[in-house]
Amino acid sequence: MSKELKTHIRNASIFLLGVIATITITKFSDKIIPNEPVIVKQYTDTLKIVHDFEIPIRLKSDSDRKELEIKIKNLELLNNYDRQIKKRIAINQSNDVITPNLIITQKVKNNEEKGYSQGGSSSYFESDCPTLNTKYLDIFIIFLNPKIINEIAFLRINIYKFDNINSTESRTYILEDFYEVKKKNNLIRIINDFSKGKYEILYGFMFKNDLNKKYPTFYMKKCIVIK
Repeated sequence: MSKELKTHIRNASIFLLGVIATITITKFSDKIIPNEPVIVKQYTDTLKIVHDFEIPIRLKSDSDRKELEIKIKNLELLNNYDRQIKKRIAINQSNDVITPNLIITQKVKNNEEKGYSQGGSSSYFESDCPTLNTKYLDIFIIFLNPKIINEIAFLRINIYKFDNINSTESRTYILEDFYEVKKKNNLIRIINDFSKGKYEILYGFMFKNDLNKKYPTFYMKKCIVIK
């Protein structure tokens, strides 16, 4: 055997023994000092949306570039949707949203009706007089006995404007509307486009059994407000 071949064999043997020794030492050290474990956290109440897109290093043509731009725009839209959804969820969780009562557009008065008589509201519902210093004229009605709602035909509001601030009698008819009644969270909402002045607002309800009368009773609250 030549001297050069012996040298190659010796070097190869030394390299092989080094590899074996390294593996042995690594396994032994892992038993003594194990590697730090990988911790995976679970978020059971969280939904995480991940948009993964691999951007190519080179674009072969203008069509590839255009396709890339479209995908990037779509990703921006998706991220924007994510933000909007999270925002709406946060709003809905923090605030109770009350939908205003639906207005009744069909005819509610009978042909025999000549007017109405006034009845008090304090035995049926509680409500604070509205203000005309906000964007909407909002009227909240809370019924003392929810069972009465099944007997109510509709909610009603009449608005009159006095001829001047000092007037107590002379006034002009402005508005009359009817609304569906709800089991809870009854809210009459009207856009506040009223001109400055003094107003009389009558609001409340009528019973189904009274609708066929010539003068059905309007159980109402009266409020005098100034804008």
